[in-house]
Amino acid sequence: MAKELTIKELENIKELSKKARAAILTMTTLASSGHPGGSMSSIDFILTLYHMLNIDPKNPNMKTRDRVVFSFGHVSPAAYSTLGLMGFFDL
Repeated sequence: MAKELTIKELENIKELSKKARAAILTMTTLASSGHPGGSMSSIDFILTLYHMLNIDPKNPNMKTRDRVVFSFGHVSPAAYSTLGLMGFFDL
């Protein structure tokens, strides 16, 4: 059964999306490379998805964790900003 998000969680995702968009622009600007458009347009979806997954940044290798595979590298900045904002590594 899919996890339902609370209004508070959705508000948090909305705030995180602003931080993620700033991180996406920073990453692609500093690298002088990348495709910020795909990441910017998909960040709300990716953040919402990651808030619904069975994952734990304190135990990233747990056997029962959910896994996500992106089939296109153009959203790598969105994936990295999401993982950073969710505590998998320091931003």
